[in-house]
Amino acid sequence: MHVDTGTPFSYGDLESVLGGLGDGFVLTNVQGFITYMNKAAEAIFECSYEPGSRMLFADICRLVNLETKERYFCPVARAIKENRTVGLGKNIGIMHGDVQVYLSATCSPRYDKAGNIIGSTSVFRDITRLHGLARKMESDQYYMRSVFEAAKIGICSLSIRGEIVEVNEAALETLGGTYNDALGQQLGDVFKCVNCMPYGCGRSDKCKFCIIRNNIEAAVLDDGFSAEFVAAVISRVTEEPIWLQFFLTQVWKENEKQIVLTMIDISKRKQREKELTEARRMAEAANNTKTQFLANMSHEIRTPINGMTGMINLTLRSPLNEEQRANLQAAKQCSEDLLKIINDILDYAKLENGKMVIEKIDLDLHVLLKRVSALHGQVAAGKGLEFIPPDCSDLPQFIQGDPLRLRQILHNLLNNALKFTAKGSITLGARTFKRGIKSLLEFFVEDTGIGMTMEAQEKLFKPFSQVDGSTTRRFGGTGLGLMIVKELVTAMDGEIHLVSKPGAGSRFTFTIPLVLADKADTELKDQSVFVNPYWEKKKKSGSEPEAENTLPKELHVPVLDDDGNEEPDDDILDLLKYCEDKLNS
Repeated sequence: MHVDTGTPFSYGDLESVLGGLGDGFVLTNVQGFITYMNKAAEAIFECSYEPGSRMLFADICRLVNLETKERYFCPVARAIKENRTVGLGKNIGIMHGDVQVYLSATCSPRYDKAGNIIGSTSVFRDITRLHGLARKMESDQYYMRSVFEAAKIGICSLSIRGEIVEVNEAALETLGGTYNDALGQQLGDVFKCVNCMPYGCGRSDKCKFCIIRNNIEAAVLDDGFSAEFVAAVISRVTEEPIWLQFFLTQVWKENEKQIVLTMIDISKRKQREKELTEARRMAEAANNTKTQFLANMSHEIRTPINGMTGMINLTLRSPLNEEQRANLQAAKQCSEDLLKIINDILDYAKLENGKMVIEKIDLDLHVLLKRVSALHGQVAAGKGLEFIPPDCSDLPQFIQGDPLRLRQILHNLLNNALKFTAKGSITLGARTFKRGIKSLLEFFVEDTGIGMTMEAQEKLFKPFSQVDGSTTRRFGGTGLGLMIVKELVTAMDGEIHLVSKPGAGSRFTFTIPLVLADKADTELKDQSVFVNPYWEKKKKSGSEPEAENTLPKELHVPVLDDDGNEEPDDDILDLLKYCEDKLNS
């Protein structure tokens, strides 16, 4: 049977060409009756077309707006009526029960050789899946835009030409200006960049020093470039400089690179940092003043104390009754205790000022330990304690170090042990060992005294600290001794540790690098440095001083510096001058 398709082609020819298309293909005559429909169109409209049957396209294609459910015009009828190609609007489709089918279509009039309209040609496509993807993309885009705008940090996207292509509200609030004014502008033109004013961003000689432009240009040249930097800009809102922390990253949009700058206003943080820096400077200045005051006062106080002690010693050599001697011995002990406190404060001041110098001298370790042991052994025996000295047989005899500071550390630790031990023993020990390739010398002081808790140990090496206030009242001291020990050990590139339990005693262990020496440097001996000016004065006048009003012609005085070094220094000269002034007054 011959079927009129309204075309020069038979139905079979059309079917062989168009039947396998994925899009629906429909031909109608000028009255809107279908003359051809392929399988894809039948599937879209859920109908079956028999060739030669009279089926109006408008009857099977009942288009509606799927969002509003309003009827939509028939595009085939409109294409024929208006003699033009007609498509479908947004959200147009058909309903199959409760199922929505979104469609796109192109309907065009079809002409004969004379140019008369003889029907229509229509192509329909089921875009339901694409519509779902589009809706999801719109939703995602809206979500991202909402996040973009809701962000409390400024976000700005730039093209590779440095022009702003997107900016959020937070950035506009920070920099100033409006959204429309910012688009297409260089970043330096949005805020008042001090480098480019008044020439414009990128057009001033100073722009080559701009950290923002330099990082943007680096990102343009290097796809993997990212950066974090801080820059000061001028806000259009407040006309005041603000500090911004920038984070630069790169993204790609439609095959074009964009540079994303996020910015955080850190002006308040910068102000706080400035205030903290100033406060720190003032605190350090005050601390230095305090330390200098302590050092100066220690020197000034120690000079008359040395004079007092010297005079007491001289008086003790004269004939005295028992009560006078006991009183002078008590005064001497008080002056010596006060001198120890002053020396602790002076050492603390030196450590705070960084003026404590650690020397490297070849010394005899055996002699040093024997002298320290002899001194503290006598004190321990006086308290009824057993003193166990170190075994020097396995120790190297000559090493390199600071004998004065090493003695000071041992004296402080042993004094501490003697102070807090009422019965039992005190042990001083030493050994050498290796840690990796390093040779180390270890000392320890162990006692059977009162011990201490972990809480007390944590604050033990802090200045002016003892176990508790009652300890200070009971045993005395400044609370600086162990802090000085720790600082001295640290200055020797060593470390100190403590193991202690309440009622079970304490063990202090410190290690320092071991450097061997061939021999010990010769120590200076006591020197006769003080000549009685009163005797010399009388000698020049030709008269002899009365015995009871004179001192010996020459005083044999061991010359010690602040720390016990047998070397004259300004303090000794001060002491001698003090004594001279008193003798001549």
